[in-house]
Amino acid sequence: MAATKIRWGELDEDDDGGDLDFLLPPPVVVGPDANGLKKTIHYRFDDDGNKVKVTTTTRVVKLARTRLSKAAVERRSWAKFGDAATGDDASTRLTVVSTEEIFLERPRAPGSKADEPSASSDELATANKGTALMVCRSCGKKGDHWTAKCPYKDLVDTLDRPPTSDGPAALNDPAKSSYVPRRLRKDAVYQDGGHDMRRRNDENSVRVTNLSEDTREPDLLELFRAFGPVSRVYVALDQRTGSSRGFGFVNFVQREDAEKAISKLNGYGYDNLILHVEWATPRPSN
Repeated sequence: MAATKIRWGELDEDDDGGDLDFLLPPPVVVGPDANGLKKTIHYRFDDDGNKVKVTTTTRVVKLARTRLSKAAVERRSWAKFGDAATGDDASTRLTVVSTEEIFLERPRAPGSKADEPSASSDELATANKGTALMVCRSCGKKGDHWTAKCPYKDLVDTLDRPPTSDGPAALNDPAKSSYVPRRLRKDAVYQDGGHDMRRRNDENSVRVTNLSEDTREPDLLELFRAFGPVSRVYVALDQRTGSSRGFGFVNFVQREDAEKAISKLNGYGYDNLILHVEWATPRPSN
């Protein structure tokens, strides 16, 4: 602190020495600096009339207010475990610290060269070069669909349809294909049994109408399998738009299950529409 003597000649005659603050310099505030320290300098008179310089140093701390839920406050009181319980300062600032190594497999870029096939796959490709491996056993089409996904199975009589370039007539020619379905071979003696099987399937077939455009075969399967085992589900789709045409067929293994489905689901509200469930009209037998 620095002190200076007052010059009494500077005082007015009317001033009795009670209020001399107007003689003091104005206060000076310096800071706060990077460490948050602020200095305040002001002057005053002591009891002997000496001017005294007073320097006050303070630390400025900013307080941030956050609103936390009761659950968040309760979680902060939980006991720490694992790496967070070591007492490291870094662990106290983090909520979750993952030390597990995670390996990411980058997907193959489009157009990149795939892995070289094995020698066995090369031999298989060479042996079947020029032939179609995907042949439907129900309708006889090649390269169109598999037998399990045949849209004509149990609903369209494949034997009565005219032969096509890739149908049964083509399969009968050994020069075009090496595989001929068993029911189309000359020694096929079980064709009548196949007709009987399809007729039995038709007897357990249920026709569902008034379906929405978004209904697909998995939707019907999920709806009807609650009544018993289902052998096949078919939903007619528009070839141009791909949406449902509003009707489909469900084949049950047991006729009793089909009767229960008709009694429960006929008039049932499904996808904002009222379903109409009835027995499918059997195809005329040849």
